[in-house]
Amino acid sequence: GSRIVARDRRSVVSTLSGKGRQSRRGLIIDLDDTLYPRERFVQSGLAAVARHVHMQHGVPIEDAYAVMTRATARGGAGRELQALCDHLALPSETVATLVEIFRTHTPTLFLPLVAQETLRALRAQGWALAVLTNGLPSVQFRKIAALGLAALVDDVIYAEEHAAGGKPSVAAFRAALRGLDLDAAQCVCIGDDAARDVRGARALGIATIRLARSGVSVPATDEADLVIDCLRQLPDAAALLLRTVTADVA
Repeated sequence: GSRIVARDRRSVVSTLSGKGRQSRRGLIIDLDDTLYPRERFVQSGLAAVARHVHMQHGVPIEDAYAVMTRATARGGAGRELQALCDHLALPSETVATLVEIFRTHTPTLFLPLVAQETLRALRAQGWALAVLTNGLPSVQFRKIAALGLAALVDDVIYAEEHAAGGKPSVAAFRAALRGLDLDAAQCVCIGDDAARDVRGARALGIATIRLARSGVSVPATDEADLVIDCLRQLPDAAALLLRTVTADVA
């Protein structure tokens, strides 16, 4: 069953600035593992590497792909390209070439229907929407394009353009607030990563929602104001949070 779990709201922002802007509200939304499963990007990248290795070294695409997915399954996530080079006895410098192929490939991705419907519903309800994403901006840009996200949100902010390492730096969240032209008290942040999404947003007094992931536990100090199981719950959860903030400071 679905759930929305609330935590103590007393720590959330205590002032609303700009009385005339209270009716405007915004959502800062994480990308990877929030709007779509990042694993799909990884699979797309490994497939691009397999095609490259086939063209350059004559290795069947299926065989190259299988070596890398086997490495993932055996606990080698993040080292699939090294495993492939080791298996094929390719020179060690080949890894750098394969990393470049992985990062610069045009990903085969689609935005899940639940994400499409949720973003459209939020816009219909008057929310301003900004995607705030970590990762190499050039890589993230390709993901955004493949997912068709630019047409569904008001702004996309690449966190690492504003702070080394991106989120949880407050500079990244300030950039999102500027992009939305809203104050912290008018915004809610949603993401799957308590350390990056929740901690960073809370540092500016932005209300927070965590999208729960199976097998992920979060220290109480880093838990979001609300926890949801599915994006479909986001419109109600975000509206509840801003109503609570407004009531707290009235």
